[in-house]
Amino acid sequence: MMHVLSFRGVTCKFDDQRVVDAVSFDVAFGEIVCLLGPSGCGKTTSLRLAGGMETPESGEVFISGEAVSTPTHVVPPEKRNIGFLFQDYALFPHLTVLENICFGIRHLAEKKRLALARDLLAQVAMTDLENSFPHTLSGGQQQRAALARALAPEPKLVLMDEPFSSLDQQLRDQMRDLTIKLLKRTGAAGLIVTHDAADALRMADRVAVQRAGRLVQIGTPENIYAAPVDIGVARMFGQVNTLGANALAGDTLAPIGGATAREWAADSIVGVRPADITSAASGPAYAVRARLVAQRHVGVGWLCDYEMPSGGLWQALFREPDAPARDNFFVPASRLMVFKQSEK
Repeated sequence: MMHVLSFRGVTCKFDDQRVVDAVSFDVAFGEIVCLLGPSGCGKTTSLRLAGGMETPESGEVFISGEAVSTPTHVVPPEKRNIGFLFQDYALFPHLTVLENICFGIRHLAEKKRLALARDLLAQVAMTDLENSFPHTLSGGQQQRAALARALAPEPKLVLMDEPFSSLDQQLRDQMRDLTIKLLKRTGAAGLIVTHDAADALRMADRVAVQRAGRLVQIGTPENIYAAPVDIGVARMFGQVNTLGANALAGDTLAPIGGATAREWAADSIVGVRPADITSAASGPAYAVRARLVAQRHVGVGWLCDYEMPSGGLWQALFREPDAPARDNFFVPASRLMVFKQSEK
């Protein structure tokens, strides 16, 4: 099966440090893949390798089956049929919005060029701003213009580097939805670099988690959220309550409703997300007795702090109209995550 983008054992070094380390993955035609990881993990360098802005020390990058980056040969960005969307928009300040969108399709006849640009302006709801200059636009408007410009040459693949990080929450949600809609409408694939798990969960067909230069897990957002390969990946998607093997030696997690009594390995870490804790058992679960020490309403429900028998603090998010007043809660067996101490 041919993919729009493929990495095969790609390594890239800066000053003898492996910033990208033996990375392999594919992006199918029309697929949206998020490279997710903390700052410094190598995800932006991976994007630059895909775009032809860095040279691999080893391995190969393919676009539509053609080797475009090897240690001895790099096809320049403008010859890869790809679009770019950057965090700082990178609009040309001396050009109007319409001229910015037309910039990458200057080879087209004027009538066709203007028709294509104005169609994209309509799709991003900026028809009335075609003669405006970038400095007069809001952040959201600049990002919409940059998205239209990236799609104008009808690329097979759009590379996006933290494209929504400078927007406020409401604009970020709007731009995520608009970007998905336009990528799917045009058939372009997307490779999105982000440190924000919300981008990955909301936008990606698949997520590739990168850490210290290496890919540690690839899968659908649902699979990675529900079955992270280690506690580090789990925590990328929000807070995780944990207990070590010593705390599990007693009856901290008491099986009920058909849940299996577990023999915890000496190097076990048990984890559960606050939103997965329930106030009533339904099916196989583990009952937990703990002391309620604080609670506050957070819009979607009550966030409660519990002091565990081991002395640690757990949080539970109960989506109930009334404040809870209980010193026990339940963990559905299907939501319990078990890791090894070495899986950091």
